[in-house]
Amino acid sequence: MGVSYCATCDGAFFRKKVCAVVGGGDVALEDALFLAKGCSKVYLIHRRDEFRGAKVLADKVKETENIEIVYDSRVTEIIGEGSVNKIKVENIKSGSVTELDINGIFIAVGMDPNTELFKDVVELDKSGYIKAGEDCITSTEGIFAAGDLRTKKLRQVITAAADGANAITSVSEYFNNR
Repeated sequence: MGVSYCATCDGAFFRKKVCAVVGGGDVALEDALFLAKGCSKVYLIHRRDEFRGAKVLADKVKETENIEIVYDSRVTEIIGEGSVNKIKVENIKSGSVTELDINGIFIAVGMDPNTELFKDVVELDKSGYIKAGEDCITSTEGIFAAGDLRTKKLRQVITAAADGANAITSVSEYFNNR
């Protein structure tokens, strides 16, 4: 319908169209650069006046002709019937609201893992993800973590499914060796 959380997954649907990316970290910068290769225009909307992502990525974004950076702003509304047609963007400093005609919007603002329940059970990293390797083994014997709540570089459905297979193998080995 035009709202996505993964540019590499859904970017091809917007070839030669206009899209927006919301965020200012590495993922948002990478998404904007990826989309710029196929989209006619990419708006990069960030709530601050500078990016949090790596300087090398930010510099590349600033140099890319079909990326327009919209600083100090936030999306207040996504508009469309059946699919995205436009968004309302509010400038946080001035309060002015602009409508941008777009075909798709990619949300790359980060996420908080739903791991509060486990904070006293297994070791979490500084961002709140459960520390577990590819084998899905955590710091607590007999507890395994799979999917987007565990530490890993890429969070996509396919990696979560792979985690499930790895976790089952680890669980099976755990019980077979007891």
